[in-house]
Amino acid sequence: MSKDDTIKKLNEKIEELEFVKEFQQDIIADMEIITGTNLSKKFLPKTLAKEIAKKKVNRLK
Repeated sequence: MSKDDTIKKLNEKIEELEFVKEFQQDIIADMEIITGTNLSKKFLPKTLAKEIAKKKVNRLK
């Protein structure tokens, strides 16, 4: 496998994982809005919890 093929595969995997992350964050944000809990702050790294908090704010607008 050439370097270009490897780079292409890795970029595709990165895009896939970013999509999965966004989808999971959307679900967590919706769940927190519905239940009124902030579980992401307790159980996730700060950077992810901040991203979810931003999603919640945007959803409530």
